[in-house]
Amino acid sequence: MQQTDAEVAHIKRRLAAEIAAFDPTRHGHGIADWNAATLTAFRRALIEPELQPVNLPGGITDDAWVVTRSNGAYRVLWLPWADAFSLAVESRFGLVDISVHGDALSCFSSV
Repeated sequence: MQQTDAEVAHIKRRLAAEIAAFDPTRHGHGIADWNAATLTAFRRALIEPELQPVNLPGGITDDAWVVTRSNGAYRVLWLPWADAFSLAVESRFGLVDISVHGDALSCFSSV
């Protein structure tokens, strides 16, 4: 298995674990119906992880794994060097990490 195959498998395990452990009564503000709807939207937004360049704070550009389709403005990424998910805004300069890091569902539900 190539390194990218291993990374994709790692990302998919992390996402599957988050989804399996998700409790709509305890996530965020604890409004179960709202959180269940967020989980449904997150599942619909998931895509096969795709390596893309991302612009980071300080003018650095690196590659990260995009894990959700665009909602028109934002996408969730997995940052391999941080082993964390991140929220990125889409811009005319490409994806820009906006320093919202943590688990994928929390990043996704922050907008």
